[in-house]
Amino acid sequence: MPGTQAGQAPIFPAMRSAISLLTLGAFAVLSAYALGFIVESELAPWLLAAGATLVLTGLGLLGAGARAPRLAAAVLVACSCTMLGFAVALTLAPHAAGGPLLFGLPRATALMLAFTGGVPLVLLPLAYAWAFPREVARDV
Repeated sequence: MPGTQAGQAPIFPAMRSAISLLTLGAFAVLSAYALGFIVESELAPWLLAAGATLVLTGLGLLGAGARAPRLAAAVLVACSCTMLGFAVALTLAPHAAGGPLLFGLPRATALMLAFTGGVPLVLLPLAYAWAFPREVARDV
């Protein structure tokens, strides 16, 4: 079977994609640190945000497994919201003293926390509970 060696289990295309995302994310994080420490680039925060999101996505897809498409879709939505939260925090102007607050926090901070923490915190457990009997338990 392609993608296997003697005595090894096959690597499904979904798993290969997840490992590729994980590797790409790790290299993006490494590049962000290198740019940040060596030349102080303005690209470093964006690379770090994208790399961290790719690492989370890869790990989430590996955890979902090759036979859990609904759970994998929830992981992709949650990680997209995480990247959106990082993008909001990186693009909004810094908070000025006396500026507008959202839930008692500066706007960029509140939006980043909602997207990077709130959405995955609610979405992933619900998606796992919904997908478990349909996709995970049937494989056991």
